[in-house]
Parts: sequence; structure tokens; C-alpha cells
Amino acid sequence: MSAETTTTQAEPSRPEPVPVEGCRICRAAGNAREAARSWGNTRNVGTYDEMIRQHPHRRATDRTAVPGE
Repeated sequence: MSAETTTTQAEPSRPEPVPVEGCRICRAAGNAREAARSWGNTRNVGTYDEMIRQHPHRRATDRTAVPGE
């Protein structure tokens, strides 16, 4: 019998997201990511990377006009 082998492709490296300055959620996720990294928990490092990457932030251009202005 021949042994069947499977190969998996590694996900291409993505740059690590930078927490947005002044955002409490990004700061907390960044701190937790650093703690996970210091414990060697690469799975949680990736989880916190995605949290920072996907966390929405409003831009000044997103504001809608206030009625009466």
C-alpha cells in the first residue's frame, strides 16, 4: 500500500497590524497580543492581529452633515 500524503500551503505572510493610536480597543488587543507572544501562544497572536485588522474606525470624512448647518 502506498501512503497518501497531503500538503498544506502556508498562508502568505501579512504585515502585522498596528493598533490605532488613541483607540482603547486597539490598545487592549495590542497588549493582549504582546502577552500571547511572550507566552509563545502564536494562535492567539493571530487572533489579536485579526481583531486589530478588522476593528472599525471612523474617519473625519465619514461624518454626516448635521441638519440645520
